[in-house]
Amino acid sequence: MIIKFQNQETQEILGQWELNPSQRRFWESEKKFVLFSGGYGCGKSLMLTLKAIDQALRYPDNYLLMGRKTYPELRDTLLKEFFTICPDGLIKDYLKAEGRVIFGNKSEIVFRHLDTMATSEIRSMNLGSAFIDQAEDISKEVVDGLRGRLRRAGIPDEARKIYLSCNPALTWLFAEFKQNPQPEYEVIEASTLENRKNLPVGYVEDLLKYPESYKRQYVYGVWDMTLLSENTVFAREYIERLIGLSEQPIKETEGLKIYRTYQPGNRYQMGVDPAEGVEGGDWSVISIVDLTTLEEVAHFAQKIPPGPLAEKCILFAKMYSDKDNKCLIVPEMNSIGSALVLKLQESDCRIFRREEYDKITKLKTEKVGWRTTAQSKPMLVTRFQELMRLNNPRIYTKETIEQFKSFVWTDEAKKKGMGAKGGFHDDRVIAILLAFWERGAVVPGQVLGGQKKSGGTINIKNGKVYIPQLAVEKRPTNVWTSN
Repeated sequence: MIIKFQNQETQEILGQWELNPSQRRFWESEKKFVLFSGGYGCGKSLMLTLKAIDQALRYPDNYLLMGRKTYPELRDTLLKEFFTICPDGLIKDYLKAEGRVIFGNKSEIVFRHLDTMATSEIRSMNLGSAFIDQAEDISKEVVDGLRGRLRRAGIPDEARKIYLSCNPALTWLFAEFKQNPQPEYEVIEASTLENRKNLPVGYVEDLLKYPESYKRQYVYGVWDMTLLSENTVFAREYIERLIGLSEQPIKETEGLKIYRTYQPGNRYQMGVDPAEGVEGGDWSVISIVDLTTLEEVAHFAQKIPPGPLAEKCILFAKMYSDKDNKCLIVPEMNSIGSALVLKLQESDCRIFRREEYDKITKLKTEKVGWRTTAQSKPMLVTRFQELMRLNNPRIYTKETIEQFKSFVWTDEAKKKGMGAKGGFHDDRVIAILLAFWERGAVVPGQVLGGQKKSGGTINIKNGKVYIPQLAVEKRPTNVWTSN
């Protein structure tokens, strides 16, 4: 397929491009939201620009937005690409200060950097279509805002669209277009090699020298859950180790996927991340681990409210308990979790208790449940990082392992320094971290034995902690407190 810009009076060809199969699919897509994902140099920006010019020429008095995240990116890439591609004879005027290109048929393309674009500015727009380059850098809220601006009079409904391009990465675009696609969405995936004839030979050869994981993502354009988000909280090598561990449960009871059955004498602990139980929200998750063998033994995830979740916790805890050795439940009690904790306290379950320092009374008080704060969340994460570094904790639930790939460092206040990347969830990660949580240092390569009523494998004598397995003495670590 060849795209041409031609002067209708003189028949002069002002520019032409032969499209490869992926580019043709993008050009011909009839969906309202069309995303072009691919490796470096596969022609994504070219297609955005060609489509924008086509719509400006096809529909007189059209008003189109082209955007990238920052002004330097907009100036140095998108604008440069546009003026390289668009024939001068098609442009009537360019108002540089306003970032507007005006065509002879009164259509306009306005260029905007979207990192500081105000909601009020989006609301004032009356667009025919929008074109967003490197959309993985743009928030979903901005794209949703632009969706409500596609109301330009005189433009057919089928032409009011949002076109996007991105590099393959685990962002909200993956969640929207790949994991949970809507009928009006289409994603076109392309390889750099598909556009090879339009690229310098040396450029492609250099890309092919990169490690295989890099080539899969940025050359071959592979876009699936084998990718890792940038800035993941847990190191790539740790996550890759977990990927090879997933397995199918041996049975399922009351929605609980069971990987290992109860072993008398072993210590079991349950992490619980509650949710409201509404459709479209987070899952209520229960993870049970064997602290003796350092492995996940069972997993539960449903969209149920705290009351029914508490009943599940009580039932599942009994499955991994006996009269002398009860499974310890570690429930997250922030917000909706308070209702869960209250319900659990009505049972005879063994529930995690924390110490909190009262600034007024200057006393430490004991409270039930895990409270996630900016101080306690890093401790939860650090504990598991140490387990991964010094031991070999095993997680078998595939969905939990997938969430580790998009669990990232973030400056969002509500995520307290770390959490799920936009468009993803971290409920299963939090549950498994709570399940593996213990106070004290991680012992390298050491697996603790069963816990006894008398204090189990850790004894305190003369103000010192004595661990029989290692036959060494350690000073007790400070008990963490949260304000």
